[in-house]
Amino acid sequence: MNEEQNFITVSQLGTYIKRIIDSEEMLHNISIFGEISAYKLYRGDTAYFTLKDENAMIDCVMFGADRLQVQPQVGESVIVKGSPNYYVKGGKLNFNVRNLIAYGKGALYLKFLQLKEKLQKEGLFDQEHKKSVPNNAINIGVATSLQGAVLQDIKNVSYRRNSGVNLFVYGCRVQGLKADETIIKAIKELDKMNLDVIIVARGGGSSEDLDCFNSEALARVVYECQTPIVSAVGHETDFTIIDFVADKRAPTPSAAAELVVANVEEYKKLVNNMLARMRNGIMRECSEGKRRADVCIQKMNSILKNFIESAKRDVNLNMQKLDRYVNEHILKSYNKINLLSQALEKSNPLTLMRRGYALIENIDNRPIKSVNEISIGQEIKVNVYDGAFVADVKNIDKRGS
Repeated sequence: MNEEQNFITVSQLGTYIKRIIDSEEMLHNISIFGEISAYKLYRGDTAYFTLKDENAMIDCVMFGADRLQVQPQVGESVIVKGSPNYYVKGGKLNFNVRNLIAYGKGALYLKFLQLKEKLQKEGLFDQEHKKSVPNNAINIGVATSLQGAVLQDIKNVSYRRNSGVNLFVYGCRVQGLKADETIIKAIKELDKMNLDVIIVARGGGSSEDLDCFNSEALARVVYECQTPIVSAVGHETDFTIIDFVADKRAPTPSAAAELVVANVEEYKKLVNNMLARMRNGIMRECSEGKRRADVCIQKMNSILKNFIESAKRDVNLNMQKLDRYVNEHILKSYNKINLLSQALEKSNPLTLMRRGYALIENIDNRPIKSVNEISIGQEIKVNVYDGAFVADVKNIDKRGS
């Protein structure tokens, strides 16, 4: 038989491995100590979980897990009793658990609590040191794995809310040995870019998957970062050290994007609503202003009408007074003129002339008032009522004094 014909099938190898494990008496009904990870109860009675320590892990299954008085929690240390079983078809080694005894919190969880207490005492979690996280960021840094759905979720949510945002993605490993060093590098590089905010994100996972986010070095870099940081690690029930140091914690990566990216459509609706309220307010003010103006005009018309009516009454009254005054004045003047006319009539020389008196003048038409002004033979002019004639002075008689 040549080398190409010297082989066995996968099934033969799997069956051989299973026979070795099943035939090994020391592996039957043994007890194992380890820390619970990724515990899930299926259909209410079958538990699937991982049992691990610092150097190794094995998948476990326990039928009838509903009989346990208290369901174990992730991070707890337990002692399980059972036997390993190799499934040929799936090519997978499981440990079939028949009994489980709680032993306490696991090493990873205790390490988490100790670091949390240390950093808390140093003030790294204090609210006064946290920076304000913008809710309308435009330039956003993202430190996460370039593979997987997390980055795509952040992009979808961000661009849906505001297509104008700029995402600066710095790829890093988010689980495994020295993953924290790649996250630290990503944060430091993004911090140099003068961004609005940085999102540190990864999806859900077991406690050991998320353990790189419990790094003390990472916590201090987050604390010293000048750019606001949002932690979006795991699911809402998962907590890591970075969650306490970050300026804000988001329950999921998608929620982190919603937290820092403004919803432009909502802003548009808000602005439109405000404009509509302003328009309605202006229209109400204009309507109310017109109503007040109409009322003022009516009042002014009424006041003006009353003023005109009052002025008209005053004018009529004054006109009546003026008419009475003028009539009285005219009557008085007429009477006075009559009196003057009568007095003048009495003083009129013609009136005296009608009674036989005459006005004597010399040839120069100057009145002669005294006999001393005439001489014998002088011509004089004698004015009577209905005419005048010239006469010669024949004789002059003087009255005695």
